[in-house]
Amino acid sequence: MQKIPTDIKNPRHSRKQTLDANSIPKENKIVSTNQQKLKNPANPKYLRERHPSVNFSTKNQPNSPIDFECNEILEVISYPYKSNSSGEHIFDCDQLLTPKGSSSFIQEVHGVQPPPPEYEPLQIEEISEPSLWKPENKEYVNSMLEKEYEYMPNPFALQSVQTNITATMRVILYDWMMEVSSEFTLKRETFHLAITYVDRFLSAHKGIKKEEFQLIGLTAMYIAAKIEEVYPPKISDWAKSADNGYSLASIKMMEKIMLSRLEWKVFPSTIYNWINWLMSQWDRFVEYHFGCVNYNKLKDFDHLAQEEKKREQKKFEKRMIVFKNSNQQAYKRFRESLQILDIGVLCPGITKITPRTGAAGLLYLMISKYFYETNYTLLYYTGPDYQESAPCMALNECNNISMCFGDEGIGPIGLEDHREAQNFENASVVQELYSGFISSACDIKNIEDIYEAVAFFHPYLEFEVVYELPLVCKVQSKAKLESHYEEFLAYQTHNVNNVEFVTQKLREQK
Repeated sequence: MQKIPTDIKNPRHSRKQTLDANSIPKENKIVSTNQQKLKNPANPKYLRERHPSVNFSTKNQPNSPIDFECNEILEVISYPYKSNSSGEHIFDCDQLLTPKGSSSFIQEVHGVQPPPPEYEPLQIEEISEPSLWKPENKEYVNSMLEKEYEYMPNPFALQSVQTNITATMRVILYDWMMEVSSEFTLKRETFHLAITYVDRFLSAHKGIKKEEFQLIGLTAMYIAAKIEEVYPPKISDWAKSADNGYSLASIKMMEKIMLSRLEWKVFPSTIYNWINWLMSQWDRFVEYHFGCVNYNKLKDFDHLAQEEKKREQKKFEKRMIVFKNSNQQAYKRFRESLQILDIGVLCPGITKITPRTGAAGLLYLMISKYFYETNYTLLYYTGPDYQESAPCMALNECNNISMCFGDEGIGPIGLEDHREAQNFENASVVQELYSGFISSACDIKNIEDIYEAVAFFHPYLEFEVVYELPLVCKVQSKAKLESHYEEFLAYQTHNVNNVEFVTQKLREQK
């Protein structure tokens, strides 16, 4: 059975202890059967030889084996008995008050000083998160890490390099590029490659004119499509996307200039690369740590009747905070997270954050949001018999009991304080869980490294998300899309409200 990280404050799990026969104190009155070749302290003959003045009759004394997880049978040493006036065996409380391992007991019975302890204290085994769960394709992560800073643009290019291009113009251009990508049924990675080319070109090429800005965006998409797409649009199609405002020759000329300025470095690790990969690994991470609980896997519902199966699957889809499972709840989480990313990259402030920390910060923000919306059910779920209670039901019961005894109860202020304290504790558990995840998945050892990205994306949670299916659904069959669900998620979408929302946020930041 799979285990969650032991240093995560999960109410369902406890810290693992290293128990072995040599580490158990003698006064715990437990002896391993592996040591039965030695003198057995529970043997009455042995006890009579050592303590002739004490009656160690084993008649009617309870001796029951204890089964531990290691499947080793341990024997319980009999407690001392004495006979009362009726001849019945009763516990000798006087002897129970004096532990057999204490100095007073040894001095009283043996008349000698006790020897030093013959056992080591119980040790708590500290297990680090990376040793429990490991991501897939670590070589892929290492390749993205190697070029993380090599492809970073100048975050102050619009202030120090370009005098004719403004942040609002950048928002409008990138939104247009996103819309064209959606209409051409291009992949999300194609769009993100293109905007990294533009940002780096703005950093390297001074004095770009306003009338050239759209040509630069169009050419960047032309280059990105040839790299990423299996069937890229023709150059004539790109010219038509700009209402034939630029000739084919001008597009080809700009392509040469851009590739020269970019030094032919056209394979960056984009923020979409990172968040797409992190979402896939997070889904595995959740299944690894919580899939051991019954009904936390789809195959657990195979034996159920149809109606009950639908009902349990619906609870499962809501409870499991994942992004790429082929169900409605996971798809909504994926689309919402990617739309927050889409409007985030329109803002120039995104260039101040590395793609890795940006993706990790956004994913943490969304995961925290979804855990809160589901009342942290995944952390407490124990199986099909689990009954989800109201957030403060237990507190209300305590409040009612207090009022029955004449107290005034804690009142609405106390209820609110408790609710905040409970949410804070649950959020801390999620934070530690996610901290272990990003430590293994993308080599971020300190969760504080992503706080800047979390603060950057947080204002965009107000954005009204739309869930319209990508245009590829109109040109490909449903059966084909369902059979290639990962590819279906990769198609770029567009929200017509992007520009209005982002420009409003830029005005608020001034």
